[in-house]
Order: sequence, then C-alpha cells, then structure tokens
Amino acid sequence: MLIEAALIATVLAHRQTGAVSRNLLQERSEHYDRRDRMHAIRTARSTWLHAHRASASFPCGVVRPVPPRPDVGGPPSPLAREVPVIAAVLPDTFTFLVDPPVDFIADDPIEAGSLPRAALHEVTVVRDGVDVERPVAESFEDEPEVALVLRWNGQEQRLAFRSAWLAWRTADRFLEAAEP
Repeated sequence: MLIEAALIATVLAHRQTGAVSRNLLQERSEHYDRRDRMHAIRTARSTWLHAHRASASFPCGVVRPVPPRPDVGGPPSPLAREVPVIAAVLPDTFTFLVDPPVDFIADDPIEAGSLPRAALHEVTVVRDGVDVERPVAESFEDEPEVALVLRWNGQEQRLAFRSAWLAWRTADRFLEAAEP
C-alpha cells in the first residue's frame, strides 16, 4: 500500500509539474511574441522616419483618446486609455506618430496629425489651466500631471506629462525645431 501511495503521489506530482511546465512555456512564448512584435513596430517606425526624411524624433507625452458617447453605437476603441505620442521633425512639419496597438494587423506607425513647423507660435506647460514655471531640476517625487500646450494658427494640441521637468524639456525640443 505504501508503494502504491508513493507511485500515485509521484504521478500526481509529475502531472502538476507538467502543467506548470506547459504554463511556463506558454508564458515564455507569449513574452517572446510580444518582444518580437515590439521590435517589428520599432523597426517600422525607423523605416517611416527615414522614408520621410525626419531630422529627429522624440517622445512628447501621451494623449487620452475620447471614448465614444454611449448614444453612439460602435465597437469599443482598440486604443489604450493612454497613448504615447512621438513627434517626428520632418523638413516642413511636426508629425505626431503613435504605435499601432499590439494586436493591430500592421506594424507601421499611425500618423495622428501634423502641424507646420513655421506655424508653431506658442509652447507652454500648464497645470489646471495655470502656467507652470520651468523647474530647475527633475523631481524624484510624484508630481501632479501637467499638459504641454502647442498653439498654431488658432489651434492647439495638449499632451499630458507626469513631470513638469520632462514637459519643459519637450517644449524646448519643439521650440528648437520650429522654424523662425
């Protein structure tokens, strides 16, 4: 009876170990699939930047897609609650790029809009509608969210940041690349 119990325990342990191994293999496979997908997306963005003769690109905060109104039908947005935005400095424009969702069919960046470099006339950083002064150094403490505000030809674009220091660094990059 002792031998039978030991054999049953061994078989059960082996089955459990096999299930754990299969789960670990599946997790590992999913991890590598995500890594390969992110590499493909980054490669496609680099190809896009080269093809459009970008002189620079830099992260410029996040936007939050507006959810559809309840009275308007349609599928839910495939975009996340926050979408990181990259600014591409092209010969005549700033073009805003977002990476496609991970489960999207294509790898190419999505052109989310652009503005003429010569038209950019104001760049500010605000919190709750009030201008934020340029910090002297980066804070290591949690900060309230700020918005980088770009204004041109009667239009504006707001990009969210969790750091006033990073928002001001990005503002400087826009100002340096804007044509006089």
